Amino acid sequence: MKIYIDIDGTICNTNGSDYRNSQPILINIEKINKLFDLGNTIIYWSARGMRSGTNHEDLTKKQLENWNCKYHKLIMNNKPDYDLLICDKTKRIEEV
Repeated sequence: MKIYIDIDGTICNTNGSDYRNSQPILINIEKINKLFDLGNTIIYWSARGMRSGTNHEDLTKKQLENWNCKYHKLIMNNKPDYDLLICDKTKRIEEV
């Protein structure tokens, strides 16, 4: 299964756009790492910097590494700017 996962608010707590000081949510990272270990394809998908035009890719990769996140790919652009996603395939991290 191919699973896309948001970063801020899902695997870390971030105050506004203060990405450098994001704090990992270890229990959620463990859940996602288990999905990876079960053979799922994990793709982190973030809108970091889309509004400001700032490139946060290097910082984000370092954070994922420091937080021991297992994943196959990181996508830092092309994420739609939305306030609510309604989809029949959507799950909250608490449901995983």
